[in-house]
Amino acid sequence: MIDFELYRIFVAVATEGNITKASDKFNISQPAITKHIKNLENQLSMILFERKSKGVVLTEQGKKLYEKLKNPIEELNQIDGQVGKDRTINIGTHNHMGGLIFGQAINQYTLKYPDVNLNLICEEMNELLKKLKSKEIDIVFAKKYNTEVPKGLKFIKLGDMHETFIVNKQSEMINKTLTGDNLKGKLIYIPREYEQTTKRMKELAQNLDLELKLSNYRSIVRLVKEGMVIGVVTAEYLYDWEWENFNLTEVKNDIGLGKVEFGIYLNANRFKELNLLVEMIKENFNL
Repeated sequence: MIDFELYRIFVAVATEGNITKASDKFNISQPAITKHIKNLENQLSMILFERKSKGVVLTEQGKKLYEKLKNPIEELNQIDGQVGKDRTINIGTHNHMGGLIFGQAINQYTLKYPDVNLNLICEEMNELLKKLKSKEIDIVFAKKYNTEVPKGLKFIKLGDMHETFIVNKQSEMINKTLTGDNLKGKLIYIPREYEQTTKRMKELAQNLDLELKLSNYRSIVRLVKEGMVIGVVTAEYLYDWEWENFNLTEVKNDIGLGKVEFGIYLNANRFKELNLLVEMIKENFNL
């Protein structure tokens, strides 16, 4: 089934005869508009536009499709304009993920679309994915939860994050590579239960004799700063000033903790405001 938003974009490009003008109308990039048109052409197995020096013109097949769609799309746009105010996008996220990683994109979107409410929901990842599948929420900001993406969902990778051990620069462990052996008997502070880092750390520690204690990020940082304990964090969740002022450093390990993908999870419940948010996020991460 073809995403209805592709038809909206097609009609806008056909009406304007120009990708740049259609891009301004939808507030998404010209490459994104071009990509959407190409996707529609692939799904329909037909060429809809020919490029000209001053824009684009419809092919014969494009003209036939445009005649069928222009009036229904115009009516739906009018309805959408009347009832589309105060739309809410429910976002599943971890506090740090939503603020430190996606904060710029969220701020830009809020400024550009003040009539859209962004509702952040913080829960355990497995619960967020269940709610995404049931369409109780619309998008999830997350590290990649498992190698396999749950059926019915789509994962868009935006980059990599780094789960790491941190110590005070005065620690005896600073120049060592952490192993199962030299970690035995050491108190290791890890994030709270709903953190994916904690899930991974517990899986890695199943066959190791490690002493793990749950805490929040700011407490982990303070404890590492003030003592000789070892912490486990996502490096990107710490501010630059924390690394510098609190005398923190990363320590290498060979137990498997390290790079992990992050991005957004989506389901088929796509609507205009959500599509605009996704495009803005992708542009923010240079995709």
